[in-house]
Amino acid sequence: MGDQRWVLAVDHGTSTTTGAVADVDPDDGWTRVATVAVDGAVELPSVVLSRTDGSVLAGRPALEAAHADPQAAVLRGRDYLGAATGGRDDALLATWPRPTTAVNVATALIARVLQAEVGRRSTAPALLGLVHPASWTDPATGRAALTTAGRSALGAVADAADTEVALVSAPVAAAVRLGGSGPVVVVDLGGGGTEVTVVDRTEGEHGTTAASARPGTRTVEVGAESLDDALTQLVLDRARPALADRIRFSADPDAHRAWFWLRRGVHDAKARLGRDGFVDIAVPVLQPENPGPGSVRITHADLGPLFAPALEQVGAAAVELLGAAGDERPPLLVRGGIAALPGVRDWLAARTGCPLAGVDDPGASSPSGLVCGAAAWAADRASLGR
Repeated sequence: MGDQRWVLAVDHGTSTTTGAVADVDPDDGWTRVATVAVDGAVELPSVVLSRTDGSVLAGRPALEAAHADPQAAVLRGRDYLGAATGGRDDALLATWPRPTTAVNVATALIARVLQAEVGRRSTAPALLGLVHPASWTDPATGRAALTTAGRSALGAVADAADTEVALVSAPVAAAVRLGGSGPVVVVDLGGGGTEVTVVDRTEGEHGTTAASARPGTRTVEVGAESLDDALTQLVLDRARPALADRIRFSADPDAHRAWFWLRRGVHDAKARLGRDGFVDIAVPVLQPENPGPGSVRITHADLGPLFAPALEQVGAAAVELLGAAGDERPPLLVRGGIAALPGVRDWLAARTGCPLAGVDDPGASSPSGLVCGAAAWAADRASLGR
């Protein structure tokens, strides 16, 4: 039986998966929210890898194993979950070493978070809250597949047969974390794409924030993964031509490993680029084209030509959505990995004419802010502490 003293929320994203827990403080009876650490980190890479012995790795162990065997790894599985149903006809994302669907990927990553927290508490949660994009409006796909993954993940822990699985849309979770009342425009610059949604907030009965998303979410095919792809291609443009050609066009395993290693290096370096203004990307050693270590420098100046057109698409989508809402110019909550790049939030605020939300509360737009909002939402749904 699920423990009525705590709930868990999981955000299975395209690039990373995060978890947060809500429970009742035994001293004052207030509900408290905290992130869940797995393998010593709050964010898990959304990577799953199957081995020939039947074992399945998820998160950082899968990413580390993928450096040696990238063909066995499945990345960006969440991108395919929106079209899945959780049934037998779901598309296969991999056939070797075992057939793998988007639901299998989601199950493995949700289970990692669930097992980590259940292992600490020795009880199952009363409720498992799962975050989904606002654009997943068809109950037969996407949301159904995510629910199936949640149920399957609960099967990996004891005493979870009656744990409720509940879904919350990402902009609602973000608005709950932000708190307050009135409308807010949530711009979620996610790994696989961007969604822009207007969310209405009201004060809940117990001092919490209740939120509901308005219909008409705008979706733009601009995300952190596409920026990673563009930056990786830029590094190859500046590397030795023979090395670039082999990585881009050869199907041999060494070239595939070099591509995986290089792209992951770009992904990990992006935060330093945003913070320091430049970053040196290590170029993989690949005989005979690149026999020794080397690097390529990327700077803020390189981001403009790569990202400005994409950011304009996001701004135009937000302006269009606001136009449908009349003269309203509610505050703008810009979140997601790309939002941390210099000038992104300020540019979107100027483009839309909306003030920025959460300026004095950086946690609201942090990588774990959304899943913490989902945990608070789950606690309210489960009447935790009441």
